[in-house]
Amino acid sequence: MTKFFLSVYDYFSSRKNLLFILLLVLIGVFLGLASQVRFTEDISRFLPADKTNERINRAYRYVASSNKITIYCSAKDSTDREKQMRAVDALVERLQTVTDTTQVKHILYKIDPAEMMSVALFVVENMPYYLDDDDYRRMDTLVTRAALARQLETDRNILTSSAGMMVRQHLLADPLQLTANLMGKLRDFQAGGRFDLYQDYIFSDDGQALIVVDCAIPASETSANKQFVETLNTCMRETEKAFDGISFHSFGAAEIALTNAGQIRRDTLLSSLFAVVIVLALLIFTFRDGLKIGLIFASVTFGGLFALGLMHLIRGEVSIIAVGISSIMFGIAINYPLHFIGHYGSVPNSRFVIKDIIQPLTIGNITTVGAFMSLIFIGSDAMCDLGWFASLLLVGTILFVLLFLPHLLPGHGRKPALSHAPFGRFVDRPFEKNRRLVATIIVVTVLLAFSSDESHFEADMRKINYMTDTQQQEYERMRDLLNDDRHVLYYVTEGNTPEAALTANEESLTGLKELLAAGEISKIGGIGHFLPSPSRQTAQVKRWNDFWEQHRDSVRTYLAEEGEKLGFRADAFHLFEEIIGRKWEETTLSHFDPIKETLARNYVLENDGQTMIVNLLYLDADKAQAVEAKLNGQKTASSSIAFDAGSITRRMIASLSDNFNYVLYICGLIVFAFLLFSLGRLELTLIAFTPLALSWVWILGLMGLFDIKFNIVNIILATFIFGQGDDYTIFMTEGLMYEYTYRRKTLSSYKNSIALSAAIMFVGMGMLIFAKHPALRSLGEVTVVGMLSVVVMAYIFPPFLFGLLTMRKGRKRLMPVTLKNLLSTIYAFLVFLVASPFITLAGWGMATFGRATEKKKMAYHRLLHRIARFVIYRIPQVKTTFSNLSGETFERPGVIICNHQSHLDLMCIMMLTPKLIILTNDWVWNSPFYGQLIRYADFYPISNGIEQMIDRLRDAVKRGYSIVIFPEGTRSPDCSILRFHRGAFYLAEQLQIDLIPVMIHGVGHVLPKQEFMLRKGEIHIQVMPRITPDDARFSRNYSQRAKEVRQYYRHEYEAICRKYETPAYYADLVKHNYIYKGPAVEREVRANLRKHNNYVAEIAALPDEGEVTIENTGYGEFTLLLALVKKRLQIIAVEPDDDKRELAENCASVPPNLRYVARIS
Repeated sequence: MTKFFLSVYDYFSSRKNLLFILLLVLIGVFLGLASQVRFTEDISRFLPADKTNERINRAYRYVASSNKITIYCSAKDSTDREKQMRAVDALVERLQTVTDTTQVKHILYKIDPAEMMSVALFVVENMPYYLDDDDYRRMDTLVTRAALARQLETDRNILTSSAGMMVRQHLLADPLQLTANLMGKLRDFQAGGRFDLYQDYIFSDDGQALIVVDCAIPASETSANKQFVETLNTCMRETEKAFDGISFHSFGAAEIALTNAGQIRRDTLLSSLFAVVIVLALLIFTFRDGLKIGLIFASVTFGGLFALGLMHLIRGEVSIIAVGISSIMFGIAINYPLHFIGHYGSVPNSRFVIKDIIQPLTIGNITTVGAFMSLIFIGSDAMCDLGWFASLLLVGTILFVLLFLPHLLPGHGRKPALSHAPFGRFVDRPFEKNRRLVATIIVVTVLLAFSSDESHFEADMRKINYMTDTQQQEYERMRDLLNDDRHVLYYVTEGNTPEAALTANEESLTGLKELLAAGEISKIGGIGHFLPSPSRQTAQVKRWNDFWEQHRDSVRTYLAEEGEKLGFRADAFHLFEEIIGRKWEETTLSHFDPIKETLARNYVLENDGQTMIVNLLYLDADKAQAVEAKLNGQKTASSSIAFDAGSITRRMIASLSDNFNYVLYICGLIVFAFLLFSLGRLELTLIAFTPLALSWVWILGLMGLFDIKFNIVNIILATFIFGQGDDYTIFMTEGLMYEYTYRRKTLSSYKNSIALSAAIMFVGMGMLIFAKHPALRSLGEVTVVGMLSVVVMAYIFPPFLFGLLTMRKGRKRLMPVTLKNLLSTIYAFLVFLVASPFITLAGWGMATFGRATEKKKMAYHRLLHRIARFVIYRIPQVKTTFSNLSGETFERPGVIICNHQSHLDLMCIMMLTPKLIILTNDWVWNSPFYGQLIRYADFYPISNGIEQMIDRLRDAVKRGYSIVIFPEGTRSPDCSILRFHRGAFYLAEQLQIDLIPVMIHGVGHVLPKQEFMLRKGEIHIQVMPRITPDDARFSRNYSQRAKEVRQYYRHEYEAICRKYETPAYYADLVKHNYIYKGPAVEREVRANLRKHNNYVAEIAALPDEGEVTIENTGYGEFTLLLALVKKRLQIIAVEPDDDKRELAENCASVPPNLRYVARIS
């Protein structure tokens, strides 16, 4: 990747005219493509494209009152209803004049009584299609002579009353009142509840005339609604001028949408102005260079054009909401030019910038793009748009930064680009070295992890919508008027034909009536059976025909005779006689058009080849979701669906929540996998990834703590901030690796770039915290919480964790900690931790219960011996060899002396024989891990003085125990033989027993004194010949003997080192010197060592002493290995490549006998 972009830079360096022509052509192409993008405002595109969501969305679009506007007409004199009615007529006339069917479907402002009478007469004349079981049971009681006579007398009384003229036609067509129940059902369609009719006009109970405008424009189409609402307001104001004392005001979803859009514009404009001023001031103060600031904005502008242009080719129609949300990605995209220009000030030219920062730039870009590309697999069109636009924006920006920006900057750098950053000194502080701060953050993270469960999703969309106080009052008033405090659930049946939809509706009505009977719903509103399906018609007319086949003649006779008695003319009931005299048959649905065009106008919807039948279920709000779930779980759910005004919101929230959980996991997996691929080490991947996970814990925890709820808007921003944190931690990790590799100070530049980027995002979005619109304010709140979280995590944890792996007490570790070594250490430590209490308990039991016998003591020592042997031979990654040059059996007691390198030395000695008494220092005696263990074994602290223990030790020797003393008294930090103390030699002289010298090699490399971390290696334990009290090789005086034995040890140890410290022995240490310096470096070093068999032949061919010069040493793995194996050979390593040479000479294990130079003097 680096080589490619460097070659592109070199190519265009001498062809800048060609580059600028290419840039202008690309800008022109992307502008042309972007201008052809078709935008849609449909928020339902955020729902996954499954059949259920499509059905709910389609039904809700046509069923719910989301596209209705209610107009209120009030008068100063509320009793002057005549004036209100004239004003209403005038307003309706104006609206009808200035609008068409593309804007208004229907205007309801009065009820036509003639129309209702016509419908009632139609029902009477077609009663065979409508009568149900209750009606037929009632009919059985009405066809007797006595009942018929009573009913005719009632009819005569009604006809002779003042209301007779209104119902005359109805009574004569149905003298037996067979349709009485049907008329009751018809009255359910009329205004009721908090409404009343005055001269057919609709009034609310507080005296305001009402007009309901059914808009043809969806509420989501802001621009078209704005034009319509402006027209509506103009008509209302003109009508008010014409009618003194009359005022109009309106309320509807379209107006709320416009209010929201207006408030969003005002909030955005205000916050943007403040943000632009602050950001520009910040950039000017930081860079003090108009060209650089212009290039920063040019980079992200090109990225935006690149994204929109390609979106036209890829998607065609694009969600404007998704693009609007994706615009937040400019806050991430701006990182690329910021980092580039920020680093430009510390190097000679742009070529060096590309070389230094292409790795973190591309890793951050690819991980973030990969994460956002996962959105396209969700199945939601808007989320797909979101993923594409965000990804293309980042790709376009980084391409501009890497291809064009280097040539647009001046030819020479080395002007500290970020030296004026107002937070420069602050962010340069090593926060990770403040242990209290790190501990506090860890504790806070744990506490926030508990409060993260308190973060919730805001399910009430009204709380993230903006309404004026007046609109809020109107909303509550409208709910009060329309629903009478009851919740409305829509139950829609659908079919490919009207007949199929009606059949499905009739099947569902049985279940709805069961819910009504059970009290789960309080009322069913809908067309009921007023539009019968063909199958119902067949059943109904058969029942009718069968009934009147039995009763027709008798009823005709009774009618004529009883009617004559009451004064009715002979032909008065001829219409009724025609109805009962006909043989009724199934008819077409068009026959029922009088019903369909009036009562069923809002209940039968035909769109896009589908017919939907609507039922309104009134119920308590707390039962709505349970009833909805029950209805949608029925067998008929394939042709019906239940939902309410909140169903789409709940589904969208559930979908977003599920999708973003899914996306979060997928994003996390993608980011983790690519980090692993790019950084080449699982340890570095965890360093870069851990802050991301912890920042998400902080975001959730702080939101739960401050009761900031996720909503449909800010959850997307929260994930974008997560992506921002991805870039920050990658840059921090790469900066740490760079400094560790070359010891060049670059992390400060990265920190300042991150601080500037975070400040821009913080100011740009954080200003929204002062917005009035709830959704925008929530964006500001999440920005404040999110940016605080990701910046804290990026600044603290990568340096802290990287320092744990590579540094100790301010100095480089000779071998950095790796996950493998760490797990090996934890395993070994856990084994010891589990075994130690068991051994201690065994010793305590032997000492406490029964008499303390020599046999028990010996059994305990054997236990220690076996466990030590088991542990030493099973240390992970360590091979242990034992050599006994003199065939020592340890049957004769002696003073065992041994060189001291590691905590493992004690176990190495204990594995030799069970009959040991070890003299330890106070540290070991008081050790919390094995202090009790050694006390039960009769080991003694040497701090009391050997003279005080002579008698006790003499007794132990008589019992066959050897005494173990480490004459150096402390572990050697570099594995060399330290000065010997005289205690062991004094003890051997006093007790007149032999010295048994034991040499341990490799333990100090496996577990060095400076670090409690196991390494891969070899342990060699060598028992050397005894040194008797009269051994002529050494002086008899114990003091002089101590010095001479030390020299003997040094000589023998050097021989062991020459034997075992081969290239293969040091190969693992050499490999570890190139860990955390980039995957390419580590791979090349490993490949070279493998290819040359650890350079065994090459090293063997060189002298052990003197001086050699090695040219073209590359990364220096050969010269480092050579210097470690041949410690007396002075090596001059020549490497002209500055990067390779600096990397090699900054390896932690470079010994004093190795020197790197650029060229031979």
